[in-house]
Amino acid sequence: MHKLVVLFIVFTGLISCENEPKKNDLPFENKDDYETTMILSHQEFLKKEKAKINEFIDSTGMPFSRTGTGLQFYIYQKSNGDSIKSKNVAFIAYTLTSLEGDTLYKSPEGKLQEFMVDYDTVESGLHEGIKKMRVGEKALFILPAHLAHGISGDNAAIPSQTTLLYNVHLVGKK
Repeated sequence: MHKLVVLFIVFTGLISCENEPKKNDLPFENKDDYETTMILSHQEFLKKEKAKINEFIDSTGMPFSRTGTGLQFYIYQKSNGDSIKSKNVAFIAYTLTSLEGDTLYKSPEGKLQEFMVDYDTVESGLHEGIKKMRVGEKALFILPAHLAHGISGDNAAIPSQTTLLYNVHLVGKK
């Protein structure tokens, strides 16, 4: 009787394994097809993101400048203060929003964020933009996703592939 129960359990296990749904294979014939599909998908995303940025800039009427990396910036309050260079510590007050206007982060009232230019873990677009400023200036930076948090977002307030708008006041440097 004991052998019959064991045989029944083994047989049931074999049958249930055969009835499990099989994992679907990827819809690609080979690695080249996969890579081509991913490249085309990314190119389409970049095209849409560029159009969205241009539409935003057109709606503001502000004379943004564009760098070779895709950062867009507009310094709306000029100053004769010191310029910022790599390894300087920048002290900023900021508001970070999506292009749609949703506030994602903001420096706390009366507190400044500080970071070492080109060495701290803030967005690469912020490092690039801050070097365009002088102490005392205020600017807007539009960071395409690749200069911000990219595909992953920040796992908190910034979703995947989000274009960011920084409103920055460069208060000081060290």
